[in-house]
Amino acid sequence: MNIQQNPFEDRWPDLQDIFTASGAEGLVSYIHDREESIERRALFLMPSQRISRGQNITRNLDDVVTTSRAAIDEFFQQSQTEQDPEQSRLRLEGANILSYNLAADLAPCWVDDDETREPRHHEEGIRCANDCLKWREELEKGSVALSMAWWALGVHQAGLGNWHNSCESFQGALETALEDAKDNATPELAGPESSFSVNIATGWLEFAKWRSGDASSYDRFLEVMSAFSLQLDRQDEGREEALAGIQQLEIAAQRLPKKEISS
Repeated sequence: MNIQQNPFEDRWPDLQDIFTASGAEGLVSYIHDREESIERRALFLMPSQRISRGQNITRNLDDVVTTSRAAIDEFFQQSQTEQDPEQSRLRLEGANILSYNLAADLAPCWVDDDETREPRHHEEGIRCANDCLKWREELEKGSVALSMAWWALGVHQAGLGNWHNSCESFQGALETALEDAKDNATPELAGPESSFSVNIATGWLEFAKWRSGDASSYDRFLEVMSAFSLQLDRQDEGREEALAGIQQLEIAAQRLPKKEISS
């Protein structure tokens, strides 16, 4: 999955030219027509990564979805037809990673990414998150990976204004984060000594409960923000995680619907 190890790296300028001339759909059609499975995988990886980052390309979410969805489907389909069990697992792992990355890209809570999220973007994020939940169980990825998938599901449900369902998903994120905390003998309540997984899941859960009408959740939400703030004094990766947590929740409070939206 590392772009630096892509054996077809020198093909990127050609792919970029096709994208510029024919758009995301034209690029996907071109790659689909390649005969070798390894070539299709490698070529799909490059636009799914570079377009997502806006790397020398004008980025928009629809192009991100088109290229990333094609890559996910290619990896998943190859996992189903691959006869070697280990290679099949690797293909499914690729689909899982790409699916989570797309769900995360579409989440409306990132600094310097204020592109408007339409319902179709959140619906795609929900599809990706549900696939991740299924595939991560199958791949036995563990509690933290499952917590991340539950988080992605909750974020996109919240983006659609479905705060009730998002509460259930964030509860799933917290429960799986707590499984990891128990396994590693770390605190099970949000706080400055707790893991990022526990704190971020708690923060989103209390935020969603607050938006659902539970006024008491606002104080617990602020407690999580305070815990993240205290972690900013750390000199390890925990500082960057805490900053990311604060930014996620602050941006979510600014951008997400303030009331439950009826379907």
